Amino acid sequence: MELKEIGERGAIKVMAELYGSVNLDDCATVDAGDEFFLITTDMVNKKTHFPEGATPYQMGWFVVAINLSDIAAKGGIPVGITLSLGLPANTDVDFIKEFSMGADKCAKKFGTEIIGGDTKEAESLTICGTAIGKVKKDMFMPRRGCRPGDIVCVTGKLGMAGAALRALETGDDKFLDELLMINPRVGEGRAAASAKGVTASMDISDGLAYSLYQLMEINGTGFSINKGSIPVHELAEIVGGENAIEFALYHGGDYELLFAVSPTRFEDVKNEVGKTGCKLTRIGEVTEEKRVVIIEDGEEKVMEKRGYEHFLSRGKTL
Repeated sequence: MELKEIGERGAIKVMAELYGSVNLDDCATVDAGDEFFLITTDMVNKKTHFPEGATPYQMGWFVVAINLSDIAAKGGIPVGITLSLGLPANTDVDFIKEFSMGADKCAKKFGTEIIGGDTKEAESLTICGTAIGKVKKDMFMPRRGCRPGDIVCVTGKLGMAGAALRALETGDDKFLDELLMINPRVGEGRAAASAKGVTASMDISDGLAYSLYQLMEINGTGFSINKGSIPVHELAEIVGGENAIEFALYHGGDYELLFAVSPTRFEDVKNEVGKTGCKLTRIGEVTEEKRVVIIEDGEEKVMEKRGYEHFLSRGKTL
């Protein structure tokens, strides 16, 4: 059996079973008294993550941002980033300088810094970022914990990254910033956590639909989503027209936050997130039956299980 048959999630399951533990969250947690230390890592490759024309600055920003997004989903405070670079020997020194400037700028914008890493020779550009954070245990937002009746909501608007990538594929390269210069919702995650009503949380790196299916498997619950309530980004509407919702549902790269929230605490969570300048939108609810459905004009149908996963069809949508 090859990896292209089981995908990234299948590969993770194989390894986790051998290690004797399964970490279902965005971050590994280390007990530190009344806090958790948070540790997360993400690896990117020039072929799979960076379109033609991407600058070293954008690459540096991107790899830091995607790691901070996982810290954000737990309500954490970032305390440091390490970066390991695999580079061809003929890489220009200016690449390293510009890359480092982008990484440093992103880290500092979100209250942290680059604290170390490693460099090695490699056949093609490969970068691994690791973010370290911390969070009080009573503010930690897990992936597992939602219950039927909880409210499902998202930060910001969805579909921008998928629309930007589609535009780039047609030769329009002016949307590289929209795709790579992402802003992880660190402040928004802290705000939501402070209200202590979030029962499940993750970022939407793989697309809304696929994220909901991941939460379904982890929690043993289902989800009912109102299509008309999903906040669709303006760029998705420009690029996708009547099919803009496809970008919001099935394309990865938005790095917004997806929450399940106790109904009695939803207004508190919404208000706290709103104080950061970000809108929190209610899009549905957690259900008892283990399936993901989408409702449009009163009609209910099963939401397709599509999204981004490495190894499956070269990382394309499922």
